[in-house]
Amino acid sequence: MEPKVFIYTSAVLYAVSTLHYLLYLIFRKNKLAVVGLYSARFGFLTNLIGALLLLFKGGAQTLFTPKGAFLIFALTLVSVFLYFSTKHRLSLTGAFLMPWATLFSVLASVSSGVPKVELPVGFVGVIHIVSAFLGYSAFMFSALLSVIYLIFERHLKKKKFSVFFFKLPSLTKLESVIYHSITVGFVFITFSMFVGAVWSEELFGTYWSWHPKQVATLISWFTYAGIIHLYLYGNWKGKRICYLSILGFSIILLNFLGVNLLSKKDVHSFKG
Repeated sequence: MEPKVFIYTSAVLYAVSTLHYLLYLIFRKNKLAVVGLYSARFGFLTNLIGALLLLFKGGAQTLFTPKGAFLIFALTLVSVFLYFSTKHRLSLTGAFLMPWATLFSVLASVSSGVPKVELPVGFVGVIHIVSAFLGYSAFMFSALLSVIYLIFERHLKKKKFSVFFFKLPSLTKLESVIYHSITVGFVFITFSMFVGAVWSEELFGTYWSWHPKQVATLISWFTYAGIIHLYLYGNWKGKRICYLSILGFSIILLNFLGVNLLSKKDVHSFKG
């Protein structure tokens, strides 16, 4: 079975999920959210199968191509969404997260999956990239939820009633989920850094080589370490943690776009 069949299927299912979550946002019918949830779940399964088939057919190095990168990003983003939306009953976030999963799946379906640089990726390399994307996805979730928090808080102050009041928990609860997703992302990105150091030693004989990706990731790590410290000990809560979360993900985005997608072809470049 070709991976592209499952990649296309996941893109369609994610699009169906996106449509129903947007309709849920407008019409406030729980059945729409249920359809969106199950479409996301089935899309996750086909996404996972597509990624595994791509991995087994083309080897671990295919994960370091545009097709592999966007496929893993979609997979990890939906896994983070399913975890938090189920645990905290935040169906509303589907209208903000699933469009991105759809976009990543579509990009995966049209991107190259043939690596031009042979890489001895191995099991360590696979763990490194998957854990990194899980961290990115958790940070993306926290940033998008921060945007929802800021809109919700502004509407409350102005006593405006809108769709953002529907099925949303309290601001305190939203803040707690934002912090939770930041800590989850921090754990995964920390684990990815340690695994990446082991992988670097296998490839280059050194744990640290001052590669731009290593430096950018270290900056991201210190940024989120600072955010967690300010939240716990500096009383940077409410809108402050939201602004910090958005800032942190902006750095992650620059890291991903600048190093992984735009840099020259090397071990950290997702180019086919």
